Amino acid sequence: MTKPIISNDQAKQDKLFYVVANLIIINVADKTCLLLKRSANEKVHPEKWAFPGGKLEHADVANLLVESGNQPIDGIDNILGKLAMREAKEECGLDVSAEDAAVTKNKVFVRPDGVPVFMTILATTYQGGSVVLEEDAFTDYAWVTEPELENYDCIQGVTDEARLAIEKFCKA
Repeated sequence: MTKPIISNDQAKQDKLFYVVANLIIINVADKTCLLLKRSANEKVHPEKWAFPGGKLEHADVANLLVESGNQPIDGIDNILGKLAMREAKEECGLDVSAEDAAVTKNKVFVRPDGVPVFMTILATTYQGGSVVLEEDAFTDYAWVTEPELENYDCIQGVTDEARLAIEKFCKA
C-alpha cells in the first residue's frame, strides 16, 4: 500500500483541533511517576513540570496505515496509545506499552496562540530504558512519589492526575 494523502484542504477550519496525548509513566517497583521539566523556550507552560506527550501528526497516521495494511477509511486502532508510546520514546527514551495505556482524562483547551487542543491523558507502566531527555524540549526529569508531587511546579492538573495514576497502578 502506498502512503495515503492526508490533507486539511477540505476540512472546515472551525472544526480543527490539535490532537495531543500526554502519558503518565508509572514505575510500579518504586511507586513513582515520571515528570519532565519543560524548557524555557516552550510556547505553552515554559519551565513547568509535566508528563511526556505530543501531537498526532499526519505522518503518524499515514505510516501506521501503511504498516498495518489498513485502508485509510478503516483507520488505526488505539492511535492515542501508539502516539503516547512514540512520544515516551522521543521525549525521554523510555519504553512503554501502547496496549496497557488507559485513558484517565480528556479535555479541550485553547493555547495562548489561539490553537484549540483536544488532549487525552493516558497512564501506563514503565517497561524499560533509561531516561534521555529530548534536546531543547526538556531540562530535567524526576521519578516522583505521591508525597513528593507537591515539591514540583507542575502544570495545573498534573499533580492530581499523577496521584490518581500512582494509586491505581500501585495498589498494595
